[in-house]
Amino acid sequence: MKEFKSLDEQINLLVERGVIINDITDVKKKLLTNNYYNVINGYKDPFLKDNINYKDGTTFDEIFALYDFDRALRDILLKYILKIENTLKTLIAYYFSMYHGNDNYLKIDSFETFSSTNASQKTKIERLKNIQELIIDIQKKTSRAMTTKEYIKHYMITYGFVPLWVLINIFSFGEISKFYELMKQSEKNAVARYFNCREDELMQFIKIMNFYRNLCAHDERLYNTVVPRYIYIKDNEYHKILNVPQNNGMYLQGKNDLFALIITLKMLLDDDNFRTMYNKIYGRIASLEKHLKILDIEEILNIMKFPKDWKKIKSPKST
Repeated sequence: MKEFKSLDEQINLLVERGVIINDITDVKKKLLTNNYYNVINGYKDPFLKDNINYKDGTTFDEIFALYDFDRALRDILLKYILKIENTLKTLIAYYFSMYHGNDNYLKIDSFETFSSTNASQKTKIERLKNIQELIIDIQKKTSRAMTTKEYIKHYMITYGFVPLWVLINIFSFGEISKFYELMKQSEKNAVARYFNCREDELMQFIKIMNFYRNLCAHDERLYNTVVPRYIYIKDNEYHKILNVPQNNGMYLQGKNDLFALIITLKMLLDDDNFRTMYNKIYGRIASLEKHLKILDIEEILNIMKFPKDWKKIKSPKST
């Protein structure tokens, strides 16, 4: 366990390891309000020449610029993930309620049980278990919300249930993901058609958005974070359009990384929203580049898993 270090000790340690401090007062203020661990331990790696010492010429200002860029990137991406989250909630509630009515989200038969398919007994049992767990989670969430959400309490007292299109507003993105995965195939297809993609593609998009949404919401490092391998997006037209490099037929970027999220947002946002988001991200990248002296912006983009032709993704979707 590392011992507590005062601001002066933190700064002295950085200087000993080769970091140039141009304004001690400013650095103290930034370390005090942003946390040494978050700034230095989170963003030092590209600046290190070995495990301890920094590359010649590294300044605190340059490290902090990368930290500040990542923070701005989280804010931008979270805004547009939330837009899609809201659309997904609306679509799921609409199509589910269209087929099953207002209050049948607590019935097992309202979900895909595989009962009329050739699925194995093990698969059917596992699916029933997942549906039951979802229903229990919905009941618990509704019960808790009655004490904190006036509109939930109103529906429960007045009608004895809460319509899905109302209740779904309190679902987390993870719960939305589970709900969508367990819906009947025809209903999942209807939701996916809105985004002009297949339901299996949409399922993966939802999972990768959920992963990065949690990072953004909890203010965790984003720019170089890679998603666990079991969460990935399927190959699509943008991997080809952007000339993403391959190895043994496998794309090396845009699968389970930050650029996979960018591709996901390209697929799910309308052109106007995506263009606005792209311009904001491009602006932050350009701003970061102005602060870089030791690093090159291409090094950062490579760490972010952005392909060389990443700017082509700004082009409008093909109709």
